[in-house]
Amino acid sequence: MIVSILYKRLHYFFLSCFILFYSCHQSDHSTLFTRLSENQTNINFRNLIQESEDMNIMRYSYFYNGGGVAIGDINNDGLQDIFFSGNMVKNRLYLNKGNLEFEDITQQSQVAEKQGWCTGATMADINVDGWLDIYVCRSADVDPEKRKNLLFINNHDNTFTEKAAEYGLADESYSTHASFFDYDKDGDLDVFVLNHSTREYAGFGKVLAQLKTQKNPAYGNKLYRNDNGHFTDVSEQAGIISNVLSFGLGLAVSDINMDGWPDIYISNDFNEQDYLYINNQNGTFSEKLKEQIGHTSLFSMGSDIADYNNDSYPDIMTLDMLPEDNKRQKMTSGAENYDKVQLLTDLGFHYQYMRNMLHLNNGNGTFSEIGQLAGVSNTDWSWAALFGDYDNDGYKDLFVTNGYVRDYTDMDFLKYSTDAQLKGEKLTINQIIEKMPSSEVENYIYHNNGDLTFTKKTDEWGLGGKNVSSGAAYADLDNDGDLDLIINNINEFASIYENNSTNLQQNTYLSVKLTGTKLNHTGIGAKIKIYTKGKCQYQEQMPVRGYESSVDQNVHFGIGQVSTIDSLIIIWPSDHTQKITQLQANQTITLKESDAQARYHYTTPTNKTYFTERKDIITYTHTENNFNDFKSQLLIPQMLSRSGPCIAKGDVNRDGLEDVYIAGTKGSSGKLFIQYPAGKFTAKLQRTFLQDSLSEDTDALFFDCDGDKDLDLYVVSGGNEFNENDPLLQDRLYINDGKGNYQKSLQSLPVEYESGSCVKAADYDRDGDIDLFVGSRLIPRKYPMSPQSFLLINDGQGHFSNQIQNISPTLQNAGMITDATWVDLNKDQAPDLIVCGEWMPIKVFIQQQNKLIDQSGQWISQPSSGFWNNIHATDFDKDGDLDFVAGNLGLNSQIKVSVNKPASIYYRDFDDNGTLDPILCYYIGDVSYPMASRDDMLEQLPALRKKFTNYATYSTAQITNFFTEDVLKTAQVHKAERAESVYIENTGSKLILKPLPIEAQYAPIYAILSEDVNQDSNPDLILAGNLSTTRVKFGKYDASYGLLLLGDGKGYFTSVPLSQVGLYLKGDIRCLQTLSPSTGKKILLAGVNNNAVVSYEFQIR
Repeated sequence: MIVSILYKRLHYFFLSCFILFYSCHQSDHSTLFTRLSENQTNINFRNLIQESEDMNIMRYSYFYNGGGVAIGDINNDGLQDIFFSGNMVKNRLYLNKGNLEFEDITQQSQVAEKQGWCTGATMADINVDGWLDIYVCRSADVDPEKRKNLLFINNHDNTFTEKAAEYGLADESYSTHASFFDYDKDGDLDVFVLNHSTREYAGFGKVLAQLKTQKNPAYGNKLYRNDNGHFTDVSEQAGIISNVLSFGLGLAVSDINMDGWPDIYISNDFNEQDYLYINNQNGTFSEKLKEQIGHTSLFSMGSDIADYNNDSYPDIMTLDMLPEDNKRQKMTSGAENYDKVQLLTDLGFHYQYMRNMLHLNNGNGTFSEIGQLAGVSNTDWSWAALFGDYDNDGYKDLFVTNGYVRDYTDMDFLKYSTDAQLKGEKLTINQIIEKMPSSEVENYIYHNNGDLTFTKKTDEWGLGGKNVSSGAAYADLDNDGDLDLIINNINEFASIYENNSTNLQQNTYLSVKLTGTKLNHTGIGAKIKIYTKGKCQYQEQMPVRGYESSVDQNVHFGIGQVSTIDSLIIIWPSDHTQKITQLQANQTITLKESDAQARYHYTTPTNKTYFTERKDIITYTHTENNFNDFKSQLLIPQMLSRSGPCIAKGDVNRDGLEDVYIAGTKGSSGKLFIQYPAGKFTAKLQRTFLQDSLSEDTDALFFDCDGDKDLDLYVVSGGNEFNENDPLLQDRLYINDGKGNYQKSLQSLPVEYESGSCVKAADYDRDGDIDLFVGSRLIPRKYPMSPQSFLLINDGQGHFSNQIQNISPTLQNAGMITDATWVDLNKDQAPDLIVCGEWMPIKVFIQQQNKLIDQSGQWISQPSSGFWNNIHATDFDKDGDLDFVAGNLGLNSQIKVSVNKPASIYYRDFDDNGTLDPILCYYIGDVSYPMASRDDMLEQLPALRKKFTNYATYSTAQITNFFTEDVLKTAQVHKAERAESVYIENTGSKLILKPLPIEAQYAPIYAILSEDVNQDSNPDLILAGNLSTTRVKFGKYDASYGLLLLGDGKGYFTSVPLSQVGLYLKGDIRCLQTLSPSTGKKILLAGVNNNAVVSYEFQIR
């Protein structure tokens, strides 16, 4: 131990000497950030945490959660000063002397007189004298007296007096952080105190639901109202949840819905969901998370709210613990349990997954979580998230702190401790702790690319190096126009990073200092918009950000290479507003609320949307049977049994009105809805449908099979909940009597027990009747083996024979087909066929001499293997031939694919036990690794247990480490090289794949419709999808609420903001269909899996 301490001291000595030498000799500041040494800054704060038998990670779960940073000008000299909170060391206060040099005034300032375990810190003018005070949260200690939060009132002479009790702010909860803001808009600053529970309430089980209503003042969050300078706890009457499950780690305040009133986002660790409190404008809040956000981080930690895409709506970032590299992922991943997740949601908890979440504000009361698309979902054990324009290019970048001293999530450690208990070994707490590995990882910084995505720049921008960092803040410490970084590290000196943007780049800035009212001196809650060259940036004055920290209270804008700001608009918390035009860049301006005379009026947008919801069209709820596909094939990437509902339309009773068939599920038959002249639809009983209710409908088609001038109905049977060759997989043909009454034909179809996906009609042999291609999706419980598809030739009397073996043997086993379309590609008057599917390329079959020949390579020269869900044909570029749009997985996933780094799935019965073993692999960095955790892989293939005796050996394993070369040669392999959904231009001789706009990549697309929505004579696109029945590892793909892409008639598309579209297509949308009711306006129907069908009316704008 002595040697270890000596080594550490020598390490710090030599490291300090090296940093000093390096900084003295490096004058060019070649990276965006330069770490300054303790000797340069005189800042030597170190949050040193020492374990003991009485105080350690086993006694206190948040032992290594670290401390915060608070920034503010405490002496009103125009320079930002720094306060660090310490857990087991004294807090420190550093006075900024200019030139990035600081003076430690901790002792004279008296901010460390009452210490305790300090956590979050913030600066605000609490006693309204124009000088910043410091509020410090405390936690950890079992003695409530030692947990009381501290309020240091500024004495105007660099000293402070602690007066928390006098102001009613000596909260004795286990506090993480606090934020001051005017929630009731009475002019003064109120405060929200974020608290956390203790270890006993962090587990899983049914008892959790009961704990949602159990309260404990030591754990629950608190809202204090400012009543003439004294603070009153109004938590309960304000609607604040204060149960024992609240493990609050992140606190962010913002006017999220842009109604002029501040809202609150709380990040909760462990099982309790995050909270989204929407201000009701009457002193109360309503928790609206489930209504507005599809899923959240599981172990939510620090957070930030800012408009990162410059659309003037605040977006939400939360942090979690998912590592970037494969080794760390495998070392921290156990068995997935889909049933447990479903149980928690059934008990009232929300969907939560272990990764960072970036919730993009759609401006209509919904958020799309696109962290994986943006490239910021995996930053390991992360704490502070800080949006800031660090390179002054006009877009907010993202900084993330990282690391943990004792990684108790390490699976080998957990296995060690469990094995020891099973063996009856009695381990001391110190022995257990010493076995915990450390999780020192680098901090992350991402450059905002301006297209919703980020690029990691940690090393390039000078922020590399492993450490354990917690709280952090940004501030322009040297007043040179860029944001410097201040980081509170554990067991190491605090990091001060000088930003060199002003010297390195030509980008400009604007810094805005706010002088509010006497009761809110720094204008907390003010909103600022700046306009430059048609672009808008939006920020709120909310200093509390990241984790346990508060930032520079001057509002900083990077402007790029612009010398003049066209205009600036500020909306003060009082709703007074002012506009300033033609501002010069590269300056700090001071705005005073007293100069704002005009009144800003918040109004609900009244823009006419393209669609309005109709609830009176069709009443039908699609109800899935309860089947867990993962129990039949553990390693599949998603469930395969939930594909409906499809919607087919046609005039079944020949009254000139469109009627509708909506597909059923296993145990619930499909329904036929007849339209009546008033535009209403009524279900018509069809007993023959009821008799087939045990089959699962996957597609349906109205067509005249027997030439009697009425519409018969073909229904595809499919699903994954059946056995292979189950008779319930037989497709069905229902014959119409001409009046809309159906009877199943028992002789018309060949006996084929395949799990189908689609049926497509064409007069293939040009004999005057309709033939059918029926695509098959899968072989039940043998994913991803290719099933057999059919080509059903009509004899003219409505009897079909399967001729695919004669006409196109390669089409028969083309893959796991999800969709197809007939089209005359080569314009020879004979229908050709395009098919798509999962783990397969888009394939083109050209008809030649009554054969369908695979000519995919001649028509598509680009790689097209993907996870295709559907394909739709329309002449989008108006050149006289049909173009296509194909729906794929999208880019918002952990699975990243390209030509050089494809995803692969290997399959065979590797252990010869009679079941097929699919092993999905995809690239993490430059190496392809198996997707499954060690626990899941060994459950599927127990023989590998001898090879991977621990998690460490498994954490670096590739598929080639699993099996011999000879075994792998006998396995089948599918690859996927493309995940984005695409527009496919038909040039007449080639099909060219082009990615759809990024908004179409948020989620898998399963439904595509083309209509001239804006009536400009150009076809537009309506897209929908999502996939909720995925592996727990991947989480729900639910970022789409329906998308409208306006076409220009040349093959280019522009996304319309959801607030202007009017669609709210939440859930797993599986079909879009239009209807033309007798009342006039066209109707859009959306089939939602395991939910009610929704209807929208097209509007003329």
